[in-house]
Amino acid sequence: MANTNTTANADTATTAPADGTGDDRPTGAAGAVWDALNAAPGGATVSALAEASGVSRATVTKALTAFADAGRAVRAAGEGTGRGRTPDVWSPVVPTTATGAGDTSPIAQADDGDAETTAAPDAPTAPDAPTEAGMISPDTLATAMQVLADEADRRTAAAEALRKAQEEEAERRARVDAELRKAEQRETARVILTDLLSTVTTTLAAIAADDDEKVTRGMEDIARYAGSVRRTTRATTGTRTRTPRATGDRGAPSPLRPLVAQHLNAFPDLEFTPGEIAKVLDRSSGAVANALDTLVGQGEAVLTCERPRRFRAANLATDSAATGSDDADSTNAA
Repeated sequence: MANTNTTANADTATTAPADGTGDDRPTGAAGAVWDALNAAPGGATVSALAEASGVSRATVTKALTAFADAGRAVRAAGEGTGRGRTPDVWSPVVPTTATGAGDTSPIAQADDGDAETTAAPDAPTAPDAPTEAGMISPDTLATAMQVLADEADRRTAAAEALRKAQEEEAERRARVDAELRKAEQRETARVILTDLLSTVTTTLAAIAADDDEKVTRGMEDIARYAGSVRRTTRATTGTRTRTPRATGDRGAPSPLRPLVAQHLNAFPDLEFTPGEIAKVLDRSSGAVANALDTLVGQGEAVLTCERPRRFRAANLATDSAATGSDDADSTNAA
């Protein structure tokens, strides 16, 4: 008589072969998977079952899923390793033995004549309430949800703090920019007014000397400076938002005429045009030309060329003139 396992529920008990054969054995490829699964009661992977049954891995997976849904197979989830995760292991579920009234089970006769009821060999008892391998408990799920909620609150608070910090930094930069613009506007105004004062002074001297060319040039420079004054006034009072053009990195403005004289004296053997000196001093060429004319009138500079106008320091020119006079006197004496 073949060994049989009896599956019992609350009212009835049915008998199924322990090896998976009989009327409850699946047909087709699923039957081959079922045979391979029962041939490995200790468990086998999908790859091992596919090789043993001779069907594809996809078919094995589909059949095992159907067995698990029917309570005829269980899956043990693979364990994580440092480089990956081990494959899942599938095992058959052999129904437990249940004995009802009038039922008989194989009895092993002992030497003393007593009969003992034995369970089918290699048939593990299924748990009363089997759980799917890898299932997360409610407590673990609740803890994970709480962690996610706390993390969302933390991120919201961090984003709000960052937004406030950015707003404060923007306000601080706006204040600094406003202070810098105000300082630049005032410095520009001081430079323009100083140059304008120098131009007005030289133009008045030209009028007194009845020099029409210098008067015309001076009036043109005054008109240009007047336009700069108007633009600077509008920027300073806030009627226009355009920032005036930067005039360079300069300190407090100083009178232009001493700077021009200092440049000429620094290179007594060279001649310069007003434009060349203006580039060095970062001033307007018209203002420099007026300053040079004033220096010529005061005997501190000499006009060496009319076109283009070139100037040099007066000391060298004076020495040359004196030398020429001495030579002339020596010639006459000879």
